[in-house]
Amino acid sequence: METMLFLEQDVDERSPTLNCIIEIARRKKCDLKCVFLVPVSLEVVDWIQVQEKQVKVAMAKAEEIGKKIHEKLAAEGIKFSWKVTPFTPTAFMESVREMMPADVVIVGKLALEPLAEKGIKHLEDLSISLSCPVLPARSLIKEKSSTGQILSRMLLFGAASAGIYFGFFPLLDKLNKIVYMKGGVLDALALMLTVPIVAYTYGSFTEGIPKLLGLEKSVKH
Repeated sequence: METMLFLEQDVDERSPTLNCIIEIARRKKCDLKCVFLVPVSLEVVDWIQVQEKQVKVAMAKAEEIGKKIHEKLAAEGIKFSWKVTPFTPTAFMESVREMMPADVVIVGKLALEPLAEKGIKHLEDLSISLSCPVLPARSLIKEKSSTGQILSRMLLFGAASAGIYFGFFPLLDKLNKIVYMKGGVLDALALMLTVPIVAYTYGSFTEGIPKLLGLEKSVKH
């Protein structure tokens, strides 16, 4: 692995997640890129009076954090670059694409709801959009498992994910007419059950990737 991209909303230099990412970059001797996102509310009428100063202060704080990390890692010979941007759907996608390519994208604190208009409702949507593995930061701090256990779990859920992709998705239009979109209570329940099952299956497969790449930080007892 040569380059890792980390996405974080409301960045805090004391954040255990941020420090874990920095540790991984040190250990793997890989380039680290970060996009620090500053939330804004487009629905606030008095935007200028209420938010302009707050956003400016938050962006300046994030810039200072970026500079501190840069100085620290530069002294250790590790390349670090960062970008601070207001968290709007368009600015988010533009900023992330500017920081690509990366071998893996790690997502810390990030509200996905604002990204729905860009078709990003789950991390796998972002992964498809960027053509790059996208993993939640929480998957990096796990109890240590053996490689055999990791591979067995990935094989199981990888096969299930492939079955869903090649067997379930091609039938989705037909299932919508027969099951999901008929408007009844049972149809709604079927949809509510299907979505988390698909998400859990995909997530259970991808959570093994950082372990195989040596990215996880094992919990010490």
